[in-house]
Amino acid sequence: MSARGTAAAHAGRALVARGQEVRSAGLRLVAPVRQRAHKAPFVVVLLGVLGLGLVGLIVMSTLMQAQSFQLSELSRESESLQIQRQALERELQELQSPQSLAEKAAEDGMVPPATPVFLRLTDGAVIGQPVPAEPGGAP
Repeated sequence: MSARGTAAAHAGRALVARGQEVRSAGLRLVAPVRQRAHKAPFVVVLLGVLGLGLVGLIVMSTLMQAQSFQLSELSRESESLQIQRQALERELQELQSPQSLAEKAAEDGMVPPATPVFLRLTDGAVIGQPVPAEPGGAP
């Protein structure tokens, strides 16, 4: 026999001897227990996460669409208020014009003076001779 064959024969006898020792001790070889994880809980959790994600997306989309409508409504209202503000500013400028003020003063019975008189604010002196204005006088 070759060296290889002797080593194999020796290893085989050692295994047989080991097997007899194990059997005499009351031990026996059992097949490995193959326990597979249940797929159902994982699938349920996965479907739950996907379902919640889809519901969240739908809710977010709905809220964003509602906010978009609200934004467009507020933009239209802002434009309307800008137009109204411009109209009021134009009306105010017309009312503050010298011509408009002269017309209002005439409607209230005021008449322009024939000779102007000035008041110096530093000392309160009257410059010029005040003369009462006559109704229907020249402006």
